[in-house]
Amino acid sequence: MTSPDFKPSLEQPPGYNTIAPYAPPDQYPPVAQHLATTGASPGSELLAQINQLSIREKFKVSQGWGRSFDVLNSDGQRIFQAEQSAHFCGPVLDVNIRDNSGNEVMEFIDTCKCSCSREMEVYWPRGFPVGYVTLHWNQMVTHMSIMNSAKQTVLLIIGPSFRSGIFGNSCFEVKSTDEQHVVGVIRHENESFSVSFPLDLEVAIKAVLLGASFYLDAIIYQQRRRVQQQQQRRRRT
Repeated sequence: MTSPDFKPSLEQPPGYNTIAPYAPPDQYPPVAQHLATTGASPGSELLAQINQLSIREKFKVSQGWGRSFDVLNSDGQRIFQAEQSAHFCGPVLDVNIRDNSGNEVMEFIDTCKCSCSREMEVYWPRGFPVGYVTLHWNQMVTHMSIMNSAKQTVLLIIGPSFRSGIFGNSCFEVKSTDEQHVVGVIRHENESFSVSFPLDLEVAIKAVLLGASFYLDAIIYQQRRRVQQQQQRRRRT
């Protein structure tokens, strides 16, 4: 399925190897073997040949937090479907990713444990950990850590503060851990998200970056709702 208004970016992210020696060591086996040994589901191997994804919301549920999305490749073809579930007593963020046949591919969960930071967990089906996204509270900028399954930080996401960027377009840079190299970008434009990353990036980290895009979208969405509710309460008083 192709989105009629989809416009792929002309910007291509650099190869991950170009940021050496800051890149993680080449410790991963070939894609097929790695996916088999880490519990990855069929469908996740599609990420091996992808360096850009776009996330488009399909519709909004009139009440609650439930939302539905299409995940498109650079040609505007849908490769995944995403459902963000609403919970009254459960995870703050719970996104299930399925392929076009309805098979579960991965899951993103933020259980909102009380701490100085928030953390989203990324899983292959059956509970195999893929990696983590940690949001560090900072009023001036958005600062997130992209971690592998061993909780080693491999990339950073740096962008504008949620206070200044919740109602307009915004851009978040994916950087090396020393912040010297930009290797990708997450853009929030016209109510949709896109994420670009190196083609040779490890598949599991691509999955975590996709999760980070949903995480950013969910936080911005919640911030907008909070501001709108505050404005409505002021009008009533």
